[in-house]
Amino acid sequence: MFKQHLISPLKILISFINALYFSRFTVKGRILPGFVPKKNDLVIDLGGGDKPFWRADVVLDNSNLGNVQRYSSSDIIRNLGFYIDSDIIKTPFQDKTFDFSFCSHVLEHVQRPDLAIKEIIRISKEGYVEVPNGIMEMIYPYQGHLWFVFKVKDELVFIRKSKGMHQNLSIANAKYIYLAKLVSTPFINFYWKTDIKYKIIDDLKTSEKFFPLHVDNYKQPFYIHNTYILMIKLLRKMFYKNKNGEIELLKEGLKIKH
Repeated sequence: MFKQHLISPLKILISFINALYFSRFTVKGRILPGFVPKKNDLVIDLGGGDKPFWRADVVLDNSNLGNVQRYSSSDIIRNLGFYIDSDIIKTPFQDKTFDFSFCSHVLEHVQRPDLAIKEIIRISKEGYVEVPNGIMEMIYPYQGHLWFVFKVKDELVFIRKSKGMHQNLSIANAKYIYLAKLVSTPFINFYWKTDIKYKIIDDLKTSEKFFPLHVDNYKQPFYIHNTYILMIKLLRKMFYKNKNGEIELLKEGLKIKH
């Protein structure tokens, strides 16, 4: 009984410490990119999910995928900007519709990151991309990630994860988890203009490939998600410029009823 009462506060404390550790990456990867586009620029968040980009005028996500690949138990947020339900590899937008695109922690989830990248380049003039460092994926394999991603010079290299690799890394996870704190760059992030260089390495048979697992062994503490939502609402109130006119024109082009 005593152990049960002890475990819960301990888990909360550990979660809080982890949140503090990763907060600097949140600032670098989710707040600062919002100050790169000009105030009048039209911005899209591709795969915003439960943590949309605060500068987004348009948020795109695919509700058919559900929440299986998210840490938090929260659903997609649809009331920040103009939300559209679509697949990232085939969006309904015209070429170069957006001045800036934001795509964070999405490409490692999709089965065809090559098509997703081509679509990002097609619909936006420039943007920001972030993915987990492949080294982190080896130390702490996540049940929704299909790819190990590395940056070699200026090229993103995607290596398909196999069932066996994921299983063995998951078993070894407890022994090597402490190494995660030693990785100075747990995420690969960069701004791009004109083009994104990439390479896909996938020589696995379909039966050998790892696919997302619905495992409820971890749920992000509610206060972390709530704090993020409060933060982006404050940022929008202070720095965001409403673009209702441009959004209405976009809706007309997509033939969406008002």
